[in-house]
Amino acid sequence: MKSTNLLEKLIKNRSYAFNAKTINNKKNMNKCVKFFKNYGFCLLDSVIPQNKIDLIRQEIINAQFQSSLNVKNIQKLVKNKNIKEKTLLNNRKVFLRSVGKEGSPSKPVNDIIWMPNFAKHLSNSKLIELVSNLLDDHIRIVQLHPKIIPPSNTNHLLNVEIGKDNLGMPRLYKGPPNARDWHTDWPHDPSAYGGGNPNENIGFIRQPFPDVIMCVVIIFYLNDVDEKSGGTWVIPGSHKDKRTPRGPKDNITLTAPISGEMQVRSRAGSVFIQDSRLWHSSPLHNFSNKDRVAVVSRWCPWWLSADEFAPKSRFNIVCRPILKKEYRSLPKNLKPLMKHLCSEEANTIQKKILDGSKAAVKRTRWAHKLLKQNKVDLKKANKNIKINLY
Repeated sequence: MKSTNLLEKLIKNRSYAFNAKTINNKKNMNKCVKFFKNYGFCLLDSVIPQNKIDLIRQEIINAQFQSSLNVKNIQKLVKNKNIKEKTLLNNRKVFLRSVGKEGSPSKPVNDIIWMPNFAKHLSNSKLIELVSNLLDDHIRIVQLHPKIIPPSNTNHLLNVEIGKDNLGMPRLYKGPPNARDWHTDWPHDPSAYGGGNPNENIGFIRQPFPDVIMCVVIIFYLNDVDEKSGGTWVIPGSHKDKRTPRGPKDNITLTAPISGEMQVRSRAGSVFIQDSRLWHSSPLHNFSNKDRVAVVSRWCPWWLSADEFAPKSRFNIVCRPILKKEYRSLPKNLKPLMKHLCSEEANTIQKKILDGSKAAVKRTRWAHKLLKQNKVDLKKANKNIKINLY
């Protein structure tokens, strides 16, 4: 009963939502972080101003068109298996970028090049501060792409195909309105983008998942979302469960509703943020009269290996690269988060970690100076330090 009442309160009061303009003090930021850690998700309202929505929404629609067209054109070119990598990179009809690793194929350019207005809000300082609090002092955006869900044709609900995944997943179907597609996200996704194909699989964390936030998925909504217009399905608290919907041994029917589920509601310009372990489902249907337009991004700490495997995967959407001139055109706050995508730029540890390291070196020198000057009582110095055995 307590769990049911809590869920009802979450839905009714939207207590998962925080205003991006009011988390600028430590107390409100801590409330947001605490909620996220307890429930596995939160929502920031008012990240993109209402007077910018139409412009950015159209930009995202255009970005998806350009990205899809680019991939189709690349696919046509690579059908010729004798074509050389250098020839592909020099072809002006496609946007291919080197990943800077010998033996690895070039990839389609990162979609950010078609989103200059959106990029200003992707680098929202309060959003970056929140994610840093959740992950680490050095964070990276490893994936970014538009996600557009067109209005559903209610006369053909069972026959609408979501689309074939180029990365090893089977063809998927939307099914009736009460169907779901529960999953956890990479690196907690057992399908690992490639299934059993070693040339496409990027790896995943072994179950049971450790209780560590390793990745946050951030979705920017460019129109209002609710139960009818494509609100994301979530199961609050499921990020603490040892199972995962796609787990081969977890006995979960990932296409069926699950007790405790709810749909996120928000206005255009809001940002949904979730732990990659959270059980969630994209809305399979959009019963409004216009496209649900969103941008999906994945943010990781610097220590998570994001692009080490899938050696022959040209179309893998993880860590799609950019050129130096494209990198340098990014907003100032966004550059550190996407520097790793530019092989022409030397990637370096971000300032907050450098400051921490500098302080650690200073502390080390201080301790050795006391030792050298015989100003420390080695028997008593650490009397206050106790380690508890669990």
